[in-house]
Amino acid sequence: MKTILAGIAASLALSSLMTVAHAEDVSVQITSKSPQRYHLLEEDFYNFKSVYGLENGQRISFTSRMNHFYTQLDDGKRIRIYPISRTAFLTESGARIEFRDQGETVGIANFEKLVPDSQLAANTSMTARR
Repeated sequence: MKTILAGIAASLALSSLMTVAHAEDVSVQITSKSPQRYHLLEEDFYNFKSVYGLENGQRISFTSRMNHFYTQLDDGKRIRIYPISRTAFLTESGARIEFRDQGETVGIANFEKLVPDSQLAANTSMTARR
């Protein structure tokens, strides 16, 4: 009887080692390109809804509709922006927009990513005021 129990215990130990070894072979690494999103209510965006004058003379506007937030440069295409904090947003292309001074000023990093086919240098920063 002891021999049978010892054999069963050894079999179980060996099978669990095989499972661990097999688990290492099928491990998958998951990475995410999108930043952590922040839940922002439409009413929290109210102070940012405006048209701002950029330092280069262009105008940029910010609007919202049904908890989706957008920006538009002059008469260009409307681009969706995604909140990453209460005052910072990202576009899918990687431009970062940050409101300061209760929405009176806006800083935009990677501005060239807002303008398709632009000749701007990489990592161009731009500021705007109401």
